[in-house]
Amino acid sequence: MTAYNRSMHIVVRRSGGFAGLSRGWRIDTASCDDPGAWDDLVGALPREAPVRHRHTVPDDFTWTVTVARTTVEIPGSQLDGPWAALVTRVRDEGEPISR
Repeated sequence: MTAYNRSMHIVVRRSGGFAGLSRGWRIDTASCDDPGAWDDLVGALPREAPVRHRHTVPDDFTWTVTVARTTVEIPGSQLDGPWAALVTRVRDEGEPISR
């Protein structure tokens, strides 16, 4: 078994919606009980940023996800698969941040 020694900083921000409010969460994987699981979760992300479809949903959220030095924006109506799993876990286990 290989020892895990890499730390990742992951930040998730949600903006928009009907009220236009922003919320955010962050986590440093080095401080987690299972940093290797975070590495697996990030490793499952597609190498390309999600393709934004032309149709828009009124009052949709926009999710901004930053992993290390890479940032992607994903409309809420298109948040699925590995990106949705990462967002959910950061929201569940991360610390809330202000704007």
